[in-house]
Amino acid sequence: MATVEPEVEKKFIEDSLGVTSQSFGEQITHTVWVEANKSPNISGSTFNKRLIVVGKCKMLSIKRGTFGKSVELEFHLYNVSEICAESEDSFTIKYNGENNEQLGITMKAPLDKLQILIRAIRTSYRRITCGFPETSMMKLNLPENKLIDFEVPLIMSSAHGFVDGYIAHSYYYPKVYKSIGTLDFIRLIDALYSNDVTEIDFTQMAGIEPSSELSFNLFTAITSLRNNTYFKSVNLSGLPHANIVNAIGMCLETNKSISKLNLSNLRVEQSLQPLANGLVKNPSNVIQSLDLSKNNIPFPIMATLCECFSKFSHGLVSLNLSKCDLLPKTIAILFESFERNFGMSLAIKYLNLSHNKFGDIGSQAIGGWMAKIRGHHSLDCLVLANCNLNFQLMGPPLRVVDIGRLDLSLNRIDRASAKILGNEVFDTVMNLSELNFSGCGMNADSLEDIFISFNRNRKISNISLNLSHNALGAREATLMSKSISGCRYLEALDISNNRLNCRSLMELLNAIKNIDQFNLHELNIANNYFAQGPEGDQLCQQLANLINSFPTIRTLNISGGKYPLSKSLTPLLEALVKNNSLKELDISENGLGDSMASIIGEMLRENTSLIYLNLDNNQFGLSGWTAIAQPLLFDINRTLNHLIFPKTLASAYTSTLIQNFASTLQSFGALSKDKRNQIILLFQKMQDKLAENRFETSVLDSVYVSEYFNKNPYTVHIPEDYVTPLVDVPEHLSSLPPPSSPTLSESVNGSGAISNVTTTTTVVAATNSSSHILQHSINMNNSSSINTSNSSVGSVNNTGTTNNSNNSNNNNVNGVNNNNNNNNNNNNNNNNNNNNNNNNNNNNNNNNNNNNNNNKQLNGAGSSTPTVLAVPNDRNQRSRSNSNSSTASSAVSLSKRSNASSTSAAPPRQLITQTSDWQPNEESEADIYGTSNNNSFVAFSTDDESDNYTQDSYDDNSSRKSKQQPIRKSKPKSIKSNASVSSVKSAASVKSSSSVKSLKSNKSTISTQKEIRPPVIINNQDDSEEEEEHQEEPELRQNEEQESIETDQDEQVEFQEDEDEAGRENNFNDFHSDSQQVL
Repeated sequence: MATVEPEVEKKFIEDSLGVTSQSFGEQITHTVWVEANKSPNISGSTFNKRLIVVGKCKMLSIKRGTFGKSVELEFHLYNVSEICAESEDSFTIKYNGENNEQLGITMKAPLDKLQILIRAIRTSYRRITCGFPETSMMKLNLPENKLIDFEVPLIMSSAHGFVDGYIAHSYYYPKVYKSIGTLDFIRLIDALYSNDVTEIDFTQMAGIEPSSELSFNLFTAITSLRNNTYFKSVNLSGLPHANIVNAIGMCLETNKSISKLNLSNLRVEQSLQPLANGLVKNPSNVIQSLDLSKNNIPFPIMATLCECFSKFSHGLVSLNLSKCDLLPKTIAILFESFERNFGMSLAIKYLNLSHNKFGDIGSQAIGGWMAKIRGHHSLDCLVLANCNLNFQLMGPPLRVVDIGRLDLSLNRIDRASAKILGNEVFDTVMNLSELNFSGCGMNADSLEDIFISFNRNRKISNISLNLSHNALGAREATLMSKSISGCRYLEALDISNNRLNCRSLMELLNAIKNIDQFNLHELNIANNYFAQGPEGDQLCQQLANLINSFPTIRTLNISGGKYPLSKSLTPLLEALVKNNSLKELDISENGLGDSMASIIGEMLRENTSLIYLNLDNNQFGLSGWTAIAQPLLFDINRTLNHLIFPKTLASAYTSTLIQNFASTLQSFGALSKDKRNQIILLFQKMQDKLAENRFETSVLDSVYVSEYFNKNPYTVHIPEDYVTPLVDVPEHLSSLPPPSSPTLSESVNGSGAISNVTTTTTVVAATNSSSHILQHSINMNNSSSINTSNSSVGSVNNTGTTNNSNNSNNNNVNGVNNNNNNNNNNNNNNNNNNNNNNNNNNNNNNNNNNNNNNNKQLNGAGSSTPTVLAVPNDRNQRSRSNSNSSTASSAVSLSKRSNASSTSAAPPRQLITQTSDWQPNEESEADIYGTSNNNSFVAFSTDDESDNYTQDSYDDNSSRKSKQQPIRKSKPKSIKSNASVSSVKSAASVKSSSSVKSLKSNKSTISTQKEIRPPVIINNQDDSEEEEEHQEEPELRQNEEQESIETDQDEQVEFQEDEDEAGRENNFNDFHSDSQQVL
C-alpha cells in the first residue's frame, strides 16, 4: 500500500520561497518528498522525510512535524558547488554557507524521483548562470543513469540572460530587493534588447534617484553584469549613490565584454581602489574606453591602475582623467606605465588630462613619452587644459607627434612659451586641425610668434583656431590683421569674449577678406565691446558684405552679451533675405525688440538656407514672437530646423518676465489669462513645426551637418564585438628598458592579496580618526612593511598573511637608548641613525624625524636622509588616507574568503561598505559640498600667477629648495653626545615648550608657503629608568637639570622674539589656530 505524503499548503511554500504577485521573480518549479539529512555525506545524521522545493533561484527543505511545518534549510542556487552521488538511491548537494563554510544536504528517493529532481535543479541553475565560465559553475559528479535530458532547450531571457541573472542576484541580496522598481527596470532591459542597444545607461533610467518610489537596487544591477556578454558599454556618471565603485569592481573581476566604462563625477565620494583591483584581477578584461574624470585619484590608486595598464593585453583607445587632482608624480607613473606597455599606449586616440597639475615632472613625463612614440602612434586628440605645463620640456615633442586636435586652453602662454610653440611646433606640423588657446593670457607679442609660425607653415590644409577669453584689445587686433592674411588654411576663427571694439573688429574683417584661398567656415565674434549707432551699423554692414561675398562662411555668431547691438543688426538681417549660403546664425542677447522681430519674420519668409537661429534672451513681446512664428506656422519656411529660445521659454512657464519693450516692461503674470495661454500655445506650435522641418530634412539625401548646434565633444567609436589589439611595437621601442614599477603602489597579485611594490626610501605619516600614527617603512630591497603604532604592529606580506610583532625597538640618539611609554617604530635605512624626539602627551605615538646634522656630528659620516612627506593638512585628507588603507585590508579579507571557499557561482555575500538601499550618507555629502579639498590645486585665471597652486608642489624650484633645507626645530643646545637625554621638566614646562615649537614651526611654514613639516618634539623617558639614572649618576642628572633650565630660558627668549615678529606680520595671526590643529 502506497504511503500518503503529508500536505503542505502552497501559500506557505510561496511565502517561504519569496514568490511575488508579478510575472517575474521567484516561482515554484518542482516539489518532491524525499528522505534527507542536513549533512554533506550519507552517514552524517539520521534521515527524515522532507519536502524539497526547487525555485528559479533558491531551494528549500521543509519539514512537517507534530507542532507544525517549518523551513529546515534554505540556500541560493549560486551557492551550490557540487552535486555528487553517494549511492544508487541517493545524492548530495554541497553548498557554501553564509561564512563560506562547506555545508550540504543528502537525499534518498527512488531513482525516477531523483532524476526529475536533479533535472529541475539543473534547469533553474542554467537559466541564472548564462555566460558564466565553467570554472565558477557547480560540478556534476553523477552517473549517467541519474542524468536525463531537459524537457525543453534553454531559452535565455533578454540581453543574453541578464534579466534572470538580475532576478537571481536580487534574491541573493533579499534585504534590498524591491519588486516595483525591479519590474520597471526589467521592462527597460527588454526594450534595450529588442532595439539592439548594447549600452546600458543608468543615468537615464526611471527610478535612478534613491528617493524615488520606483527606485531599484543599483548594486544588484551592476553586479549582475559580472558575466553578461550582451552589454558593451556602461554609463554611471554623476549618480548620487554609494558603493558604485565596489559594485563595478566586482563586476570587472570576471566580465569580458564591457569595452566602454564611464564613472565620471560620482556625487558620493568613494575610493576607486575596488575598480583598480578588479581590473588587475581580470587580465582578460576588454576595457578600451575609460572615463574617470571629476573624481579624486590619489597616488596609491593610480599606482594600481598603472599596474593594470602595463599588463593590458589589448589596446586602450580612450582615457579621460580630467579633474582628478593628479599631482606631478602621479602623472609621471601614468606615462611610465604607458612606456612599460607600448602596445597598449600606441593605440590611444583620445587622451584628456586637463585640470591636473603637471609642473616640471609631469611635463617631462608626457614629453618623454611623446618623443618615443613619434611616427607610430594613433593619438588624434590631446586635451591638456589648465595643467600648468612647462612648454620648454614638452613643446618640442609636440612637433614630432603632430596631433590632429590639441587643447592647451587655460595654460599661461607668455612670450617665451609662444616662441617655443611657434618655432618648434606650429611651423612644421601637418595634421593639426583644431587648436584651442582659450584663456591663455596671450598678448600681442605671443600672438605675433604664433602667427609668424602659421605663415611659415605651408603644410596645414585646414585649422580651427580658438582665441577666446584672452582679453585681446586694439593692439592685438592690429597685429592679427597684419598676420592673418597669410593663414590660407584658416577654417574657423573664434575671438569671442575679448575686449575688441567695433573698429578693431572691422579691421580684422578687412584682413580676413584678403586671405589667399579663402576657406573660412565659422566666425565667432560674440561678447566683445560692441556699440550701437554708426560704428555698430558699419560693423554689421561689413559682416553682411562678408557673408554675401564669401559663400564658404556657414556659421556666424554675433551674440551681444553686456554690449548688445540692438537695431544695428538691421543691415545684416536685411542681407540675409537673399542670402543662400549662411546656415547658422546666433544673435542672442542683443536687446532686440518687436520692431526687429518684424524684420526677422520677413527674413524667415524669404530665406531658404538658414537651419539654425538663436534668438534667446532678447526683448521680444507677444507681438514680436507672433511675427517670428508666422512663417513657420503657415509652412512658408520649411528649412529652419532649430529655433533656440530656452530662457524665454522657461520664463513663460515659470511666470516671470515675458518682456514687451516696445511699449513698457510688463510681467507675464500681469497679462490676462487668455494672453498668457496664447503665448504658451504659440511656443508649442513653433516647436511642433520645427520638429516637422527636422523630419523632412532627415529624409533628404544631402543633409547638412551642423557645425555649431551639434558640436559634440570628441568621441571614439568602438565597434561592437571588436577588441582593439595591441599595436606592433617598433624595434627602437621594444629594445628600450622598461621603467621601474611606481613607488608606494598597492597592487593585487594573482591570489587577490595586496602587495606593496617600492623602489625608493620613503616615510609616510598619516593620522587616523583615533589620533594614532600610521607609518609606512619602505626598504630599498623592494620589500615593504606596514607598521601601525598600536599595541601590536601588523605587516601584510605578499601571501596575504599578517605578521604581528611587538615593536619595542629602541631609537638611537647620540649613541644613547631612549625608551618611550608607547611602542615606537624604528626606521633605520642604510645605517642612518634617526634623531627621534617624541612627545608623550595623550599617550599618542609620533613619527620619527631625521636630523642630518646630528648624524654627521655623532657618526662622523654623511648619509642621505629618507624623504618625509607632510602630514595631511586637513581632516578630509586624513580620512581619505584611512579609507584607502581600509579598502586595501578589506580586499585582502575578501580574497582570503574567496580562496578558502569552494568554487561556486555566488557573488560576494556582503556589501563592502553599505547595505542600505543606496541612500547617500549625509557625512559623505557634507564632505563634498561643505568642505574644501586642500589636495586639489587652484586653477589660475588670466590674472593669476603660476605659483598660486597649493603647497603640494613637487616641481616648483622653490619647493625643491625648501626640501633641501633642514627642518626648523627647537634647539636642544645642551644635548651632548656622551650623555643620555632625560626629561625632568614639569607638566607646565613641557606644554610651554611644545607650544613654542609648534608656533615656530607654523611661522616657518607659513612664511615659505611650503608643505607643513612636523616639528621635532623631545621625548619623556620612562619613570623607572629616570630613577635608576638618579641613583647611578646623580651628578650627571644635576648637570642635565641645569642645562634643561637654560634651554627653557633660551626658548622663552625665542618665543618673545617670535611674538614680536608675529605682531609685525599680521598675516601670520590668521593661520596659527589652523596650523596648530593640523599638527
